[in-house]
Amino acid sequence: MARPRDRTPEKLPRGKHGLSPAFVAQNQRERLLSAMIDAVADSGYAETTVADVLEWSGISRKTFYDMFASKEDCFLEAYDGLIEGLSTRIGAAYATEAKWPERVRASLRELLDALSERPSAARVGLVEVLAAGPRALERYDQALRRFVPLLEDGRTESPYGSQLPPNISEAVVGGVAQVLYLRVLTGDVEGVTDALDELLYFALVPYLGHTRATRITYARRPGAPAEDG
Repeated sequence: MARPRDRTPEKLPRGKHGLSPAFVAQNQRERLLSAMIDAVADSGYAETTVADVLEWSGISRKTFYDMFASKEDCFLEAYDGLIEGLSTRIGAAYATEAKWPERVRASLRELLDALSERPSAARVGLVEVLAAGPRALERYDQALRRFVPLLEDGRTESPYGSQLPPNISEAVVGGVAQVLYLRVLTGDVEGVTDALDELLYFALVPYLGHTRATRITYARRPGAPAEDG
């Protein structure tokens, strides 16, 4: 069953419309990229064909190949766009808070909101990318690394100092991605926002220890003790 085509750019009017060729080309490109995400989320990367993308987008085959060399090239550009947008949202959320633990909370909340808002993108970004070949796997690894610096800031908050393993932030990012992968794989995308406390504790505990990570994670629940710094 086809998923809803969320966030697909609108089709242009038929006939003469006075729009510039550059605007038309950009609209067509965005429609193809959005259609790639929806088609892959619906059928899986391996089963998706260029014809499927054309059907979802309403764009001609000639236009597709004027813009992309292959299905893979279109998929990689679509994936890069997803990660760029997600990185911008998370970075902005991170910057809204002063204290590092609350920055992590805000970033995770934004991540979960983004995934729940667009299930097709969540499926592509966390599941289907792993089945799209070596170039896609390299992009996935690069995407995870983009979020490592947000956790590296936790080293200055940690009482453990040099005892922290050098790759702890990479491990935490990978762990968060794995938790979300399993949620999306089982179809639990809309409800993924309820994983915030679980993921926040998981992200904080290597740096702050169990007691403080627990206190911060649950500080906003009624009756919870206030976080002391």
